[in-house]
Amino acid sequence: MRILIFAEIYYPDIMGGGEFSTKQMTEGLAKKGHEVTVYCLGKNTREEEINGVLVKRKYLRGLSEHFSGLAKNDPSTDAFSLFEKIIRKRADLYPDRSWYEYYRSVIMKEDPDVVHTASPMSYLGRMNLWKAAYDLGIPVSHVCRGPNLLTLNFPGGVSDTYNRCRNARASMYLTALAAPSRYMLDIHNRAGIRGQRFNEVIYNAVDFDPILPGKELVEKKENMILYAGELSEKKGIRTLIRAAEGLGGTVLLLIGEGELSGRIKISEKVEAAGWMEREELYACMQRAKAVILPSKWDEPFGRILMEAICNGTVAIGSDRGGIPEVLGHNEDHIFKSGDAEGLKSRIERVLCMTGDRYIEEVKKQQDMAPCFTDGRYTDDWEAFFLRQPGSC
Repeated sequence: MRILIFAEIYYPDIMGGGEFSTKQMTEGLAKKGHEVTVYCLGKNTREEEINGVLVKRKYLRGLSEHFSGLAKNDPSTDAFSLFEKIIRKRADLYPDRSWYEYYRSVIMKEDPDVVHTASPMSYLGRMNLWKAAYDLGIPVSHVCRGPNLLTLNFPGGVSDTYNRCRNARASMYLTALAAPSRYMLDIHNRAGIRGQRFNEVIYNAVDFDPILPGKELVEKKENMILYAGELSEKKGIRTLIRAAEGLGGTVLLLIGEGELSGRIKISEKVEAAGWMEREELYACMQRAKAVILPSKWDEPFGRILMEAICNGTVAIGSDRGGIPEVLGHNEDHIFKSGDAEGLKSRIERVLCMTGDRYIEEVKKQQDMAPCFTDGRYTDDWEAFFLRQPGSC
């Protein structure tokens, strides 16, 4: 099967977990024998093959710099003013002849069996891409890895309703829609954004087998809890710090960077580290008693929690977005967003566990692991794409 995928950026350029999920999907499909081509932005126009996936990067002045800055987690390099963003966003919501002709020519050249947008394609004429595929009779699908089709983030949210309505109208071109959690799929469907043939939840996955917890692993754990990700208000970092301050000798380790970097008071209770390579991060997870995702916004999934569980560590998260699905809706591991006392009580419960009880708790959380395996993930995406041509 020939699968043509469009994304804003692609590995090794990374803005967040979505890029890892896209890489995992494309490489898994390539290993199964499918012909996968990715079109994305790049610092220069070039073609390369990465682990069986043909990647075609295109340099577009301004747009390439904009997304390169996001990938570097450096907003100061943003190439666009608010006014320019509003002007460019128009092509995502309205017909634009130049974008339409560009996508039509690419699709005709590649002659795929299916077309898929693996990212929001912000400022890249998303609606025109969908329409071009539709007009050529090629099934086209989209995965909602965030709320970009629902919210514009400017100006002040007053345009969100209009944005949702325009995207609901544009979704008439979509054969199928996917999302990494039931929550994320449902909020799009309720807004009228849906695949015309089918809509499907495809949970994100980890690409390694779970580490079964044993006494040796538990004995190596330190009196430490951990958070890894963006250091921002929406991630609930302040709630986590308030909860940690009442935990006696337990240390909170914050791994990552963001708007709160340099503004968090470091003490013997709170330590901070920048971004880490995956191997180092996983080693820290294995030493921690618990990994926390205290988000105040609606997480599309909550990958860090599943990574923690598969590394043999108890995971705790807020009740926002797709987090409860990762945690099996178990209230022992879920607290109300913003409730520092509720979070503190759940952490204390874990800290007080004996070794055997801790092992039992992790095994219970790992019961969800088969839902998030690499093999299942690839199989689900393969079935998703194979189903589309037969639906048209």
